[in-house]
Amino acid sequence: MTKQSGLAMNALALLPAHIKSDFAQNETFNDNHFTDGELYLTVSGAEYHFFVEVKTIHRKESLSALLVNAAPNTLLICNRLTTYLADMCTENGLNFIDAAGNARINMDGFHLWVEPQKTNKLKKNLNVENKSNKLGEGAVKLLFALLSQPDVLNLSYREIAEYANISLGMVSKGLGILEAESLISLGDTRRILDAERMLNLWIDSYRLAIRPKLGGIRLQFESEWQNVPMEESDFWGGEAAAERLTRYLHPKDLQLFTRQPLQKKLAQLKCRPNPEGNLWLVPAFWGSKLAWSDKSQALLAVAELEASKDSRNIEVARMIHEQYLGTKTPVEPCI
Repeated sequence: MTKQSGLAMNALALLPAHIKSDFAQNETFNDNHFTDGELYLTVSGAEYHFFVEVKTIHRKESLSALLVNAAPNTLLICNRLTTYLADMCTENGLNFIDAAGNARINMDGFHLWVEPQKTNKLKKNLNVENKSNKLGEGAVKLLFALLSQPDVLNLSYREIAEYANISLGMVSKGLGILEAESLISLGDTRRILDAERMLNLWIDSYRLAIRPKLGGIRLQFESEWQNVPMEESDFWGGEAAAERLTRYLHPKDLQLFTRQPLQKKLAQLKCRPNPEGNLWLVPAFWGSKLAWSDKSQALLAVAELEASKDSRNIEVARMIHEQYLGTKTPVEPCI
């Protein structure tokens, strides 16, 4: 991997979950600007094409030639830009995505502005993996519990730990992270300040912190998904959850959360493990005391649908946002 391709991959990996990127690097050296490759961004089924310059930028002189050649269909992928340099790009119509998660794009009705928070309490509490900032697993579990059942915030820390299935220490740490980002208030009256931003943070953080650690087992279920034997301790995620909520999506890839031991549930399902199977059986990651509702189902559905990067799934996720979660389209998280 070249230094250029590595920079491009790192920067594109930080795009919000609802944006699909496809970058093709030009292997032939060319002195002309914006000839390092071509980038396709897909958002809600609409595709946007850019000619790309991949370059390390340290001062305004590095930008001068690019600014002259900037156009709506050109885009710079670079290292982290200072606020001064980022504003210079915006003022001169230069689209960019940098390796710190910042992005500013304005092209044919497609407007994207992502600006992660600068170093603060929240940043210090984020785990860093492959240069990608994200909430840790415990904080994301807490986020899910608060979104699913907001009154959990007013319980004792010990009770919150049980509802979210996290340690007592993680409750204090996680609430501190959310308070530092002005998502919740921990004053005399605890309350959620920005549920919409918490929701969008949940969607991105599920993909980064929860999904890779779900574990479980892949199975091949030959019958219709409605024939899966369900108990009170079983919960649909992903496409099946979306179908139950919208009656709009015929599930192809199934995700089933369970509180039962996996081997016991496997015996009930009467199907064999298959790494390429259509049913992903995974342990439930939240606490058993958490009240289950359509909102809980919707949170699992949209997070998995957005993580799939499938345009069909993302469209259904938009429907669920409108019907169950109170927002139309995911907006970019602030971290």
